[in-house]
Amino acid sequence: MGDERKTIVVIPAYNEAEAVERTIKDFLDQDYVDEVIVVDNGSTDGTGEIARRTGVVVVDEPKKGYGHALMRGMREALARGADLVMLAEADASFLARDGHKLLAYIDEVDMVFGSRATLELIDKNAKWDRFLHYGNLFIAKFLQVCWWGKIRLTDVGCTLRLLTRNSVQTLLNSLSEGGSAFLVDLVTEALIGRLRCVEIPVHYKERIGSSKITSNRLKSIRVGLRMLWIVLKKRFRRRRAAK
Repeated sequence: MGDERKTIVVIPAYNEAEAVERTIKDFLDQDYVDEVIVVDNGSTDGTGEIARRTGVVVVDEPKKGYGHALMRGMREALARGADLVMLAEADASFLARDGHKLLAYIDEVDMVFGSRATLELIDKNAKWDRFLHYGNLFIAKFLQVCWWGKIRLTDVGCTLRLLTRNSVQTLLNSLSEGGSAFLVDLVTEALIGRLRCVEIPVHYKERIGSSKITSNRLKSIRVGLRMLWIVLKKRFRRRRAAK
């Protein structure tokens, strides 16, 4: 690509033995990827061992939680000299080649979000029913309204996103959500920090293995409510601090 910036992909993983090797190889096949970091979040099915056999960097994060794993991976990426940090999933639900789309916009902004709201790009077997689609859309629009339209969002739960080194450094000082609502925390802190963000459509495929969240409707609702609470809390905190 002629781009000298170092791009590191961070993949959080918890019991993804079925898919992690395929996911890693998909990203390593892309010419924009310099390194892959897998964060083993306490897997009991050999996920970490499988990842290590591929030759990528594997770090262990003892604090259970999607957010804790991603924050650990982001810190590790900075320590390894990343200029750009891409977040992804270990379940093979994203196409690594979509990373080129994110890279096409990163020179103009601080962070590029992927969005699964374009139904033409959703695999027919993907775990993406109306409940998940409209639930994510509702929270995205709620967040957008709370920040007076300063960002356009259609999907708050898409992990695939790209951040500059400076934005990662800025955000890590304020991120606090260690659980499944981490991505909303990331967006709200980006808005509070006046970072420039843009959202683009990406593919979403059938995942390998079962989801820890979306396979359980009750858990999905709880995560959604947690996301709404984070938006309200951070918006209220910002207004109070401005007085």
